[in-house]
Amino acid sequence: MKFEHLLRGTEIPYPADLSDLEVTGLTYNSKLVEKGYVFVCMKGFHTDGHIYAMDAAFRGASVIICEEDIDIRSVPVLKVDDSRKILSRMSANFYENRDVPFHLYGVTGTNGKTTIAYMLKSIFETDGGSCGMIGTIRHHVGSKGYEAQNTTPESCDLQRMFAEMKEEGIVNCVMEVSSHALALGKVDDIEFKAAVFTNLTSDHMDFHKDTEDYFAAKKKLFSLTKGAASVNLDDEYGRRLYDELKRDGREAYGYSLKDKKADYFGEILETTEKGSLFQVTEKSDRIELLKVNTPGIFTIYNGLAAAACARSAGYSFPAIRKGLESLKGVPGRFELVENSRGVIAIVDYAHTPDGLEKVLRTADDFKKGRLICIFGCGGDRDKKKRSLMGAIAGKYSDYCIITSDNPRTEKQEAITADIEAGLYETGC
Repeated sequence: MKFEHLLRGTEIPYPADLSDLEVTGLTYNSKLVEKGYVFVCMKGFHTDGHIYAMDAAFRGASVIICEEDIDIRSVPVLKVDDSRKILSRMSANFYENRDVPFHLYGVTGTNGKTTIAYMLKSIFETDGGSCGMIGTIRHHVGSKGYEAQNTTPESCDLQRMFAEMKEEGIVNCVMEVSSHALALGKVDDIEFKAAVFTNLTSDHMDFHKDTEDYFAAKKKLFSLTKGAASVNLDDEYGRRLYDELKRDGREAYGYSLKDKKADYFGEILETTEKGSLFQVTEKSDRIELLKVNTPGIFTIYNGLAAAACARSAGYSFPAIRKGLESLKGVPGRFELVENSRGVIAIVDYAHTPDGLEKVLRTADDFKKGRLICIFGCGGDRDKKKRSLMGAIAGKYSDYCIITSDNPRTEKQEAITADIEAGLYETGC
């Protein structure tokens, strides 16, 4: 690709003699640079790409784009205000993905993103359409799979995977969209067919300055969505988002287990440790029965969200029912561990106070003896939630074991002490 085509729409000034420069690749990782690559220096949370610019030049980079002055004279250097934003636009240009030939669905919110993504993927696939997925656990690109380093990859990696999906003839793709990705502009040059908002509770306060900033980031997804929004009306911020979208004349559908006037109103009919059966009333008219194979009211909310989103995209209730029933479970999401000892053992990756409380309250409904909770908190992340999660564990558990969960650069003893502060408040 010619350099001038790579920069289309970026408004970056560059020397005329670079116009016909042939670009062979684009990356923000100096280790991946090859001859003819454009290297983009980005500032991260734990490192700064500018310190790897010389390494990129040594490996054969033809142009370096940066935010700060760097002393490199062997290759052209272009200075910009926001290299991450520029990377997003250049990535879409390089992989020629300005208009992807498949339907892209975005899911955002504090909790429930992964499960809803898996549900939508199952619905689309059981109806006969291929589906890729970008998410917290793993990225699925047709016949290929990638370990997920972040919930939402950098724009360059996203666009590369989209290009692979095009080659494989993928029809749909479901994508978890994090607040970090939205705030940092990773998805600025992507258009979504439809989107889901699950809920918003305290999380990532090490990144966002406050809850309003967190909400503003989540809300940005819907400005990138050309079709319908499916929104949880039982969440304070969800109701607010729904009202704002409707006021702006946008297509939005609310789902609820409380509001009978919601576009999709759910009623729980039966719930066991094996799953739940619930009834959905669509727009106060049509009534359908749906089943999910994971217990808990939060799973019913997720099923309701997936149903609302799929319906907005034109899928029938029989297809939705078949898709939800064929999904036996999601890795790490209230995952039952089979055993021969009669113990109900559950694995869940709950990482927020709200998520942990929902899991423990659901487990409490099915326990046959004591409820034992084993959990930890990651290091170098939102410290405020540690004591809150400790208090929740103490409130709902009969016995609690605090364990390590990726301490990163922090001492595990310090993390444990933060959790214990909340735990001891309950008298546990």
